[in-house]
Amino acid sequence: MMLALEFRTSATENLTPLPSGKGKKSSVSGTFTKKYWQLTAESKLMFAVVFVLTAIMCGIGFFIFTYYAKKIDEKYDETGRVLAQTVAGQGQLALSSPNNSGALLKTQLKRLTHAVLESTPDVAAIEFYDASGQEVYVEVRAGLEKETLISDYTAPIRQGVKPLGMVHVKLTGDIRAGLITSTKYFLILPFIGAWLFALLFTFTVSYIWTKHLNVLVNGVRKVSSGEFGFQIPARELWGQVQQLAFAFNDMSNRLKVYENQNIESLTFERNKLEAVLLSIADGVLVCDDQNRVVILNDTATEMLAIEHPQDFLGTELEAYISETEEAEQLFQPVLKAFETYQQDLANGKLLSQGNAPFSHLLSLPEKSVRLLLSPIRDSAYNHLGFVMIMHDITKEREVDKLKTDFISNVSHELRTPVTTVKSYVDTLYFHRNELDADTFQEFMETVYVETERLKRLVNDILDFSRLDEGGVALEREWQDVAPIINLTVHSIRVLAEKKELTLTTALESNLPAVFINADAIERVLRNLLSNAIKYTPEGGRIKVKAEVSSNGQALELSVEDNGLGIPAEHLPRIFDRFYRVENKVHTVKGTGLGLHLVKITIEKHHEGRVFVHSKEGVGSIFGFELPLSPLLTTEQEFSAV
Repeated sequence: MMLALEFRTSATENLTPLPSGKGKKSSVSGTFTKKYWQLTAESKLMFAVVFVLTAIMCGIGFFIFTYYAKKIDEKYDETGRVLAQTVAGQGQLALSSPNNSGALLKTQLKRLTHAVLESTPDVAAIEFYDASGQEVYVEVRAGLEKETLISDYTAPIRQGVKPLGMVHVKLTGDIRAGLITSTKYFLILPFIGAWLFALLFTFTVSYIWTKHLNVLVNGVRKVSSGEFGFQIPARELWGQVQQLAFAFNDMSNRLKVYENQNIESLTFERNKLEAVLLSIADGVLVCDDQNRVVILNDTATEMLAIEHPQDFLGTELEAYISETEEAEQLFQPVLKAFETYQQDLANGKLLSQGNAPFSHLLSLPEKSVRLLLSPIRDSAYNHLGFVMIMHDITKEREVDKLKTDFISNVSHELRTPVTTVKSYVDTLYFHRNELDADTFQEFMETVYVETERLKRLVNDILDFSRLDEGGVALEREWQDVAPIINLTVHSIRVLAEKKELTLTTALESNLPAVFINADAIERVLRNLLSNAIKYTPEGGRIKVKAEVSSNGQALELSVEDNGLGIPAEHLPRIFDRFYRVENKVHTVKGTGLGLHLVKITIEKHHEGRVFVHSKEGVGSIFGFELPLSPLLTTEQEFSAV
């Protein structure tokens, strides 16, 4: 128990020094509690082991000390009783002698008492009493202090069965106290040594293992943070921990090799994926699960009018759209579509639809864009982000509009000749006898002209459908173009004369032969001449030219007029199908197929090139080049021979 109290007192003095005030006590106590709870698990375990070990050692020492103290008390009491009986036996001789008178009896008892006191230093006093209880002789050790512990041992004095008196032997207990003290120190010192050794051993083992574990923990932290290949100094470790360190280093090296291989593979795949996404013609925008932009290709940058793409990466899509009032107003449909997508995603609709993309049509001032938002999920259907595909459908919508206009124009073009022919035929059928010869001839001529117009319109549509197909090949042969030009000009001159137009030709002498389809080239010239006649006012002029190009590689044919001309913004698309220039000046209706047929015939079927030069209010030059050395297929070479 004393050991336990001493240890508790020492611990209290070392850990919680006595405060000088009430407030300071609270502060110190709180600081100690805070520091205690900041101890590591290893330190707490070590303190627990020390506490348990101390408690066990104290318990064992207390038990042994109590046991031996009890044995000493028993032996001491037994010695006191034996001594009292011995003194009683010696006193019986003196008390039973009839010759012993009072003075002689006291002398004998005094001699006996002195002998006992001298031989036994622990005897404090000896008292003799007769049978009646009267004091016979009493002697107390000189210099005995009153506070000295005295144990009284009584023994009767008998002669046979006759009681003669009683003796009291009183012991100081010094021998017993000395024995107990000796036993205490005999037990305490070994136990303290054993405790200190156990404590030192515990701290040493704990320090060594903590150091080894810290080395291992540091290595694990390095590897867990991605520092593969980190090596633990295994030579500094012992035993099984060293073997564990060797295994750890081997694992770290393998992870490093695997990381290098994996990083190369992942980098290659990522670069390939990014290259594919960045090279897609449509706009691609990929966001992570926090709606932050991680991939943005050039097309999306252009569509969203982003000036600094690098600054845009890593930002949230809503933050960019809401950054300025202009951007928010411009991309408000994008934001609404994105919010709808987020709601569908949160409600699980997109999951139930099996990752079906969310489609939304975005109408911008100069573009029409179709947004396709599709969630990105892993194998467990966890949401990883989304990809937005921005498909520019401006051209498709323009083509749809052109198709609609084409159908309207074709309907108009077909309705006019059909209506005219029907009305004239009805008149001829029902009122033939009422018409004179000149009127009849005029009606028939009108029917013929409108029928030819209807025929040309139908032929243009059929030619477009036929020539626009990739598998159709025109039969060609080497021919002189001069007869074709003269025949075409002659056949269309009557239309020019009706508008009082001057139609001339300028053909270079000795023009080389070209590999062509005569009917196709005649149709091309007829289209160009018809357009020139349509858009040249009365009294104008039209010139057809044919010459070898300046580089000597092609034959160049052109139709020049001094008509209305074409605005510069329309020239890049003048040969597109269904495209027509219609404004306050260009009011002539048409199908929009004529010039597209010219382009297909020359470039697709004759390996040539079409061109146009025009200035509004001055006139236009439409022409084409035919190569003098075209690329021939085997079948074409055979037919040419």
